[in-house]
Amino acid sequence: MRARQHLLVVIAVAACGTSTNSPPPPPDPTAPDAPFDEIRALVEAYKAAHPGNGGKDWDVNAKSNDQLAADADALRLVSICGTDQRPIFPLLAWEYGGNDHPWIAPEVGALAYCVYLPQATATDNWAYDATADHVTADTYVKFPAENPCAARAGADQVAACIGNDSNFEILVDMASRNDGTDVGLNLAESSTEMRLILVDGTKVHLVDNL
Repeated sequence: MRARQHLLVVIAVAACGTSTNSPPPPPDPTAPDAPFDEIRALVEAYKAAHPGNGGKDWDVNAKSNDQLAADADALRLVSICGTDQRPIFPLLAWEYGGNDHPWIAPEVGALAYCVYLPQATATDNWAYDATADHVTADTYVKFPAENPCAARAGADQVAACIGNDSNFEILVDMASRNDGTDVGLNLAESSTEMRLILVDGTKVHLVDNL
């Protein structure tokens, strides 16, 4: 988390993940269709098997490309959302910055949130306004039927089960993963709006980060 940033509305910040000179490994092609029970069991098993580094070793999104290529379970987990996306698993996620900490109260939220990643060219789900230095990125709940806040309206399908406002920072960090350097951008000082894609495809405002 950057010191200059402030949490607004329903809060957040920018840039997480580890990059290497190696290209990303091919994603697990069957992961997006894996059932909820399988992925939940894999998440729980992965956390139990990787307690090192104070728990940071279970953060699959902090793995380098080389590490993912050598770890089939981690690769399967990061592949569940599909192309140009990464999942945030509250049970495995960490916020990095001046006070590193894991996702707070992961038991109250969904199993996974899919976040669209930086792109060199704007898409319907991720865009960068260079003049305003502003990112607009989408997220959605993976396995919406199992979302504990599925009955809530609009953004509360995430916000009401976020556990702690600081957890929004982890979602926003992913929307500016590696500060956009993987696609030739510099998002280190960018503001961000996150939008939530509902089950019917409608997009609603979720959080602002300035």
